[in-house]
Amino acid sequence: MNTRIWRMGMVVFLAFFSAGALASAQEERLELVAVGSVSEAENVITQRYPGRVVSPSIIAVTSRVSGDLLEVAFKEGDFVRKGQALYRLDDVRYVAAVKSAEAKIAELKARIAYSKANFERTQLLFDKEVSTQDELESARSEYDAYKAMLMAAEADLTVARDDLKNTLILAPADGRIGVNAAPLGTYVTPSSGTLTTIVQQDPIRVRFSLSNRDFLQIFGSEKRLREQARISLVLADGRAYDQGGAIDFIDNTANERTDAIQVYACFANPSQRLLPGSTVSVVLGRSTGMQMPAVVPSAVMHDAEGAYVYVLNAENRVERRNVVLAQSTKNLQFIKSGLKAGERIITDGTHKAIPGRKVKTAEAR
Repeated sequence: MNTRIWRMGMVVFLAFFSAGALASAQEERLELVAVGSVSEAENVITQRYPGRVVSPSIIAVTSRVSGDLLEVAFKEGDFVRKGQALYRLDDVRYVAAVKSAEAKIAELKARIAYSKANFERTQLLFDKEVSTQDELESARSEYDAYKAMLMAAEADLTVARDDLKNTLILAPADGRIGVNAAPLGTYVTPSSGTLTTIVQQDPIRVRFSLSNRDFLQIFGSEKRLREQARISLVLADGRAYDQGGAIDFIDNTANERTDAIQVYACFANPSQRLLPGSTVSVVLGRSTGMQMPAVVPSAVMHDAEGAYVYVLNAENRVERRNVVLAQSTKNLQFIKSGLKAGERIITDGTHKAIPGRKVKTAEAR
């Protein structure tokens, strides 16, 4: 009797054990997928355009005076600051010219003092009817002539001092300096042409062509383009540029062949990553002011019926949900219809999911 009871107990135990093992095996067979929630974000209309990095100013450095080049005070490729010394010319002639002009002024001031006194004496004598009208006018003429000569001499001194100052050629602006075309010892003149160039690189501009259609559809006016545009860059290696930009100005005409407008945007360039002449991708956007459901791009799939996502119910059972797509960004796909914020969707591992079946889930990172 005891043996029979023991056998019946073993049967019950094995039945429960088998059922548990089967349930465990079924659980293990469930596919593991990453899940996330449908978010809600501000919809931004974006377009991408090829762009060219251009300098706001390229300055040709020239000499305004002539002389032997005694010093080149920079290294090619250096970043220079406004007012920094670049070249020094022999200034002997110009120092002498300043001293000569100063001496001429001193001489004329002495002559003016004498001619003034002479004119005043002649005036007194004329008032006493001792001097003639001709003598008085001659004294006045001499006094006025020396005053005029003093003005000319002061002008000559100004020019001489300016020439002396220009024997030291200074950087007219901040920027990166280019190749030096005047080796040490060169006799430089104003007709020698460009000695070197300075290219402004911070801030810097990016030029791109905005089609007239996009301009009208997305913004509608230059005022809205300036005020509402969100602009960023993608570098040649595919990485996003870490400085935001702003619209600087747009050209005053559209290209007759392409019906496109040249737009210039300004960007800070402290690390000199944007080099004049290089190419970038310009991402131009405008906020619509509307909040829309949004998902990560990996959650969206496509087939003959259109776009769809996999939605999970409370039991982690998969449901196919057709959606209508709106704009997209690098990290978000906006959904015009088909989803609501807060719904759980499969974000990774969609190829392992089958509508109607359950899945094991892991929260997406």
